[in-house]
Amino acid sequence: MKRSSFLIAVFGSLFLFGCAGYKLGGSQPKGIKTVYVEPIVNKSGETAIEIQAMAALRQRIQFDGRTTLVNKREDADGIISVTLTGFSISAIAFRKDQKTTAEQYRLRVKAISKLTDRKTQKVLSESDTYGETVFSFQSDLTTSKRNAVPQAMQELSKFILDDLLERW
Repeated sequence: MKRSSFLIAVFGSLFLFGCAGYKLGGSQPKGIKTVYVEPIVNKSGETAIEIQAMAALRQRIQFDGRTTLVNKREDADGIISVTLTGFSISAIAFRKDQKTTAEQYRLRVKAISKLTDRKTQKVLSESDTYGETVFSFQSDLTTSKRNAVPQAMQELSKFILDDLLERW
């Protein structure tokens, strides 16, 4: 009996010490509990995608829960700024019968972003990443592209937020 109690105590201690330092949920920069997202700058060459990028990033911050999104710069601990730097569509799959007609495309949006401490103006972290999606050709390429952009923006916003907050 004594031996089994001793083994249980040893293994229980090892288990508890093995989890030391672990916490549920994601990490966040020290002192950054609230964030403000500056208007997104669009240098990608694609018209009006910054609107969808802003919506996706704000939604991602609210879903993520590590920080609280605020609507006023002066209420924030941290400032997130994003510049869209690239937008590309490339054909990745073609019809068997017509090797020149694309059937599927890859849409990629690139961005650089940074998280700045509002009080000290110190850049806490930076990100250079992209979001992409694969879409099928529908009735025309413009409609297909318009329907695919939100998915790429969702992925981009996830990568931006993870890059800016996970470094901690």
